Amino acid sequence: MRNRARITPEAIKANTVLGNNLRYIRNRRKLTLQKLATLAGVRYQQIGKYELGVDQMSAFRVLQFSQLLQCKIKYFFDPTYIDRMNGFHKGREFFAAMKPELLDIDQLQSNAAEAMDATEVQANL
Repeated sequence: MRNRARITPEAIKANTVLGNNLRYIRNRRKLTLQKLATLAGVRYQQIGKYELGVDQMSAFRVLQFSQLLQCKIKYFFDPTYIDRMNGFHKGREFFAAMKPELLDIDQLQSNAAEAMDATEVQANL
């Protein structure tokens, strides 16, 4: 019988965040489970297990998905990523795949803040 390491509640939470963010980004890029699996060289069931947080992703897989989905690695680990993206893109519908630039929420929020600052400066003149 093989001994398996006990998975801590923190590991379960991390796997869930990784999986939820992977699914969110994959859906925004308009990729199916099958298409992403083919690109990554794994079965689509494995992608599903990653997204559900059942299986842990290796560092290589996170890097690979980051490259395939054209987004920053840090967003896979950010528990606030989905909420921030939904808040920023509220009211917008994307029928085509979301451009990689639109997945970079930190840059989008920074640009919005700069635009607001510029508008405020113009209003004060």
